[in-house]
Amino acid sequence: MKNETVVRQIPIQMTGYYCLQEPENKYAGPPSVLIALHGFGQKCKGFMRHFTTLANRNILVVAPQGPHQFYMQLDPKKVGFNWLTIYEKGNSIRDFNGFMQRLIDEIEQTHRVTRDRIFLLGFSQGVSMAYRFAVSGEIAPRGLIACCSDLPADVADRLGEVSPFPVLIAHATDDPLILPSKADDAESRLCAAGYPVERLAYTGGHTITEEAVARIGDWIASR
Repeated sequence: MKNETVVRQIPIQMTGYYCLQEPENKYAGPPSVLIALHGFGQKCKGFMRHFTTLANRNILVVAPQGPHQFYMQLDPKKVGFNWLTIYEKGNSIRDFNGFMQRLIDEIEQTHRVTRDRIFLLGFSQGVSMAYRFAVSGEIAPRGLIACCSDLPADVADRLGEVSPFPVLIAHATDDPLILPSKADDAESRLCAAGYPVERLAYTGGHTITEEAVARIGDWIASR
């Protein structure tokens, strides 16, 4: 009888990366924390540039970097990062949730923040990870901002397992990659599960525009 090759697993410690933008001014109260998750192939440093205008608000922006690196092109070499693939997706989600918990612990130790003012933002692939962490039970987010993406099926199945949190769906009306109909479907599923949902429509394609960021800042301040 031929032996079957089995892929085994061992837990290892990995190095995680993130960028951080502090408020430019001093405020009486602790800042809101916006954890911003980039899209497929992006880097945290480049993604953080979308949020420079939030520096004039009482918002601490934290941009983690996806743990999986790959060459987006070979000549010249260009490295991108992503959060997961379909391979052993459950393990990747578990590892991601552990990374996010460790990141929040780090921010709490180094800055004057409180866990009741944490907002999650995702762009494109990062939206699925923001949703997954939000329904993991590890955090009760003050709100979640979903930019240019849909609602993953595995998240939709778990919406009833946690207390509903406010969701802002920000989607470009001219997004050629993720059609606005995906945002419509996400809104319907969230509302049916009792989540308070607001919509932010803008133009600019599959990206987060400066106008959208300003309105996201307003939404955070209103919570």
